[in-house]
Amino acid sequence: MKKLLLVLMLMPTVLMASDYQPAAGANGAQIYREACAACHGDDGMGKFGLFFDLSTSVMLADEMKKVIQQGGMMMPSFANINGKELDGLVAYIQSLGDVVAVKEK
Repeated sequence: MKKLLLVLMLMPTVLMASDYQPAAGANGAQIYREACAACHGDDGMGKFGLFFDLSTSVMLADEMKKVIQQGGMMMPSFANINGKELDGLVAYIQSLGDVVAVKEK
């Protein structure tokens, strides 16, 4: 029952994009706290389970950028995060916990 309630609560986020706009020059940690921590937790280990844990991510930086900007299975898109702010956010996510980021060549 709790899982059903969670799915029903999160469903609207899947169907729409976030209007979040980072402050100009915001660093990755600040953007993460403002836009990501509510679901992914302060430490990136997730608040809701399986799909929200970033600590074991093996995504390449370009893959992360695509998911952030276009959204994912349960994640709204954050199309307003781009440029240096997007690069900083991805670098911050990769630095969380035991993230195993595959280095791009």
